[in-house]
Amino acid sequence: MDQTSYDHAQSICENFGSGLATILDQLDFETLNTTLKGINAHKYCGTRMFLGAQSTENSVWTWRTGESISNDWAYWGPIDPNFNTKACMRMVIFTSAWMEMRDQDCSTADAITSFKCCVCDTLP
Repeated sequence: MDQTSYDHAQSICENFGSGLATILDQLDFETLNTTLKGINAHKYCGTRMFLGAQSTENSVWTWRTGESISNDWAYWGPIDPNFNTKACMRMVIFTSAWMEMRDQDCSTADAITSFKCCVCDTLP
């Protein structure tokens, strides 16, 4: 995929009858981590990919499916979430061994120019 925006990534998943991936529990996280390591995603996609969560202007995070995400969620990076504005969730893959979730200001040029892949759920 060429570089893309969050909204474009979501529309790509919708074209497949799904949406950007959600991580609702440990099994979701492990499945995603194992799958991405298995296909060497970091080699093809770079280190950042969009996931299906956004925050409101008051930093309230929700998955695209409506479930809320707490600020002390186990998979946030050490300083995240740290935006006080509307943001989208990105997954950062540092090596083939581990990943963490971070927040990203969706309106910055960096948010659009540095993402080459998105991760879609397998089910709508």
